[in-house]
Amino acid sequence: MDLADEKVKWHPAFAAAVQLELKEYRKYLEFITEYQLTDEPLRIDVLVIKKLREIRIDKSLGRIFKKYNILEYKSPTDYISIDDYYKIKAYAYLYKALSRETDKININEMTITLTSSRYPGKLLDYLKNEIKADIEKAGSGIYYIKDTDIDTQILVSKQLDDGEAG
Repeated sequence: MDLADEKVKWHPAFAAAVQLELKEYRKYLEFITEYQLTDEPLRIDVLVIKKLREIRIDKSLGRIFKKYNILEYKSPTDYISIDDYYKIKAYAYLYKALSRETDKININEMTITLTSSRYPGKLLDYLKNEIKADIEKAGSGIYYIKDTDIDTQILVSKQLDDGEAG
């Protein structure tokens, strides 16, 4: 086998270099190489791609929609936590980053929708106070999270007017 055909494993060498550089702090640090993030494949609950920019969606669910729209649904017994918010943002970032061309998916053309039957008070307080996001009530059960890099809405299904999400 030609050396050029052989795949070089760079991560172990990099991890060893990091450990060597930080050796005097070794007793205070834990080093894990190639840490597996999930047991199951990562999956977006629903991805809605708007084919035509000029189409305006008048349904409250889709008013915020841009070209790429990632939706996360929590079951009636579950709620949207702070970590759920970061998980869906990570999905959005991965969707963007793993596209076939560099910067093919513009972050400004993405939205995130989180849906739950319960009002996510802790999350909204966190976003307001820690992230300094602006929370706008856009309708019954619809909350826009502004001043973040991806336009986000939270739908609280129990608060939606009849037919509001549709």
